[in-house]
Amino acid sequence: MKFRLLLLVIICCAVAGIAPAVQMSGEDIIRKVDSNLTFDSAQFEAKMLIYVGDEVREKRMISYAEGADKSFSEFTYPARDKGVKYLKLGDQMWMYLPSVEKSIKIAGHMLRQSMMGSDYSYEDALESRKLLDKYSISLAGEKEGNYVLDLTAKVKDVTYYKRKVWVDKTTFIPMRGELYAKSGKLLKVSTTEKVEEFGGRFYPTKSVLRNLLRKNSRTEFIITSAKFNVPIPSGTFTERNLTR
Repeated sequence: MKFRLLLLVIICCAVAGIAPAVQMSGEDIIRKVDSNLTFDSAQFEAKMLIYVGDEVREKRMISYAEGADKSFSEFTYPARDKGVKYLKLGDQMWMYLPSVEKSIKIAGHMLRQSMMGSDYSYEDALESRKLLDKYSISLAGEKEGNYVLDLTAKVKDVTYYKRKVWVDKTTFIPMRGELYAKSGKLLKVSTTEKVEEFGGRFYPTKSVLRNLLRKNSRTEFIITSAKFNVPIPSGTFTERNLTR
């Protein structure tokens, strides 16, 4: 009797053109996230709005990226920051300061420092590997159109031992992220406020990061122009380019 009932349900679904729903795993969801957020190459124009108390600081930049391991950024505004450059190669980063005409390798304790006075650290800028390469994923549930995922580090060299991520079920873009220390202390909260489509790829173009260790602080990161899978000028990702 139970078999006949199940058969009847399957037939009814087939006649109505409805396929039985397939439950996605946490790994399946993160693969789609990684697919959106990784690319062969890209060129961005962006700005940061850094809120500290009642003060707002605006900074603008142009950036180039190639895969997960190479990026180059140059700040163009304000005047005091114009010409400051950053180069990332793998897990190494350099900063060029035009005021002293010198490039500095960022390493050790410096990696945890604020990048350009924002809520982002240099460690945040260096974290570009796919989430599946760094974390064990479990699907905690669904809420308000989002998948809710728990991520726990499976490698040692991660900035945040645990993450809780809300992923939009349509775009597969993280809409909220909570970043935790190994102790369980909540360190930072990120939210996505705008998502745009670029040739079939969804990408966040406005996000907000709050460093909970800083008082009355938040940083808005806004991409004003984005081009994906474009040729990158030769010599972009070199130390020599820092001093040009």
